[in-house]
Amino acid sequence: MVLRAPWKKIVCTTVDISVKTDFSAALLDKIKASNSAAAQYVARYSRRRGQFDYLWDELAAAAWLDPTIITKTETRLMDVDIAHGPNYGNTLTWSEHDKPVVQLQPVEIQVDLDKAKFDDMFVNLLSASPSTAH
Repeated sequence: MVLRAPWKKIVCTTVDISVKTDFSAALLDKIKASNSAAAQYVARYSRRRGQFDYLWDELAAAAWLDPTIITKTETRLMDVDIAHGPNYGNTLTWSEHDKPVVQLQPVEIQVDLDKAKFDDMFVNLLSASPSTAH
């Protein structure tokens, strides 16, 4: 069983781009400087774990909110094994030139980002006051 649904558009935030993010001490210090409840929560409960403090989910959400933080993408054909067995989650991609003879969906793969813009956006979102509009 594989993932081949005909979605209108698929965007993939890969591990490869995510490791370009870094929840550094400097970034945490900027967050700690804010008085917002969200920033104070993150400042209080976040624990840095050495050199592997990537912001995987945060990057995916930020790119959805502002796609301009992504500076380079490439289109590939992707297949994902969704059978609940030992290969679950295995992902393969191909170019148009080396694709297999099966129907695959094109996927926009995020390759590079404007890290400074991402860091600023991350801090600004955590530092913002909650909206009073409902």
